Amino acid sequence: MMKKYSIAGKAVLITGASSGIGKALSECFAQEGARLFLGCHPSEKKALEEWMKDLRARFGKPVKGFAVDLAADGGPERLYRMVVKAAGKLDVLVNNAGIMVYGNFHELGLERQRRLLRVNGEAYLTLMRLALADMVATGGGRVLTVSSVSAFQPSAHHAVYGATKAFVQSLSEAVNQELRGTGVMVCTLCPSYTDTPLLKAEGFPKRLRWYWISGLADPETIAHKGVGAFKRGKAVYIPGLRNWLIHAVLQRIIPRRLAGALSWVVLRQTGQGG
Repeated sequence: MMKKYSIAGKAVLITGASSGIGKALSECFAQEGARLFLGCHPSEKKALEEWMKDLRARFGKPVKGFAVDLAADGGPERLYRMVVKAAGKLDVLVNNAGIMVYGNFHELGLERQRRLLRVNGEAYLTLMRLALADMVATGGGRVLTVSSVSAFQPSAHHAVYGATKAFVQSLSEAVNQELRGTGVMVCTLCPSYTDTPLLKAEGFPKRLRWYWISGLADPETIAHKGVGAFKRGKAVYIPGLRNWLIHAVLQRIIPRRLAGALSWVVLRQTGQGG
């Protein structure tokens, strides 16, 4: 049985830590005794500062924040350099920052979808590549990729979001195999729809038909379960038995075409015709 990974004293970078799952994860890692380095978009700097003040007061450990736009040219590289300079060495990277746009692919603005691709895909790749090179050189470390159940089948009406999750899921699993024997791991956390600001973004429906099936998880529960799985060394973790059955089992049985058709139906907002 694999020994649980100890987080105490580890330098942990969490992107997108000012709200949602990232914020909840930062609290879980703080409870485990980590040294936190938290990233956010510049527009969320004030919110992150307030959250860091709360964490310091409750857990008595230093927490440092970095407001960097991961969609900007050189943004991920700049964030990584700043964190390593402050931390000395990064032990854990939590790739969590993400954005979402909802609607038909051919109708949504091209630049909005390109930005999504840069944040949800390219930034994940860049930060993981930089971190893993240093981790392998020192013989230890872990990456936690916050993916999604959207990685396992087409996600109609937010197609680019789902495609980026499929990309980082496949990348993370493949790289984790390459890391055998190095003392380094890449783990993925794949929640279903969670009550975060992502689902309150411009144009996102208040309700999806899918919620009737999966419900809407809370970030704290997802974070708590996710950190537990991360400590146990779970390479792929889907919280909730129902979600695991639907996305890890059922998707391997039903035809791909049917999976796509079902996503078109259940990922439409309630009350929408068609």
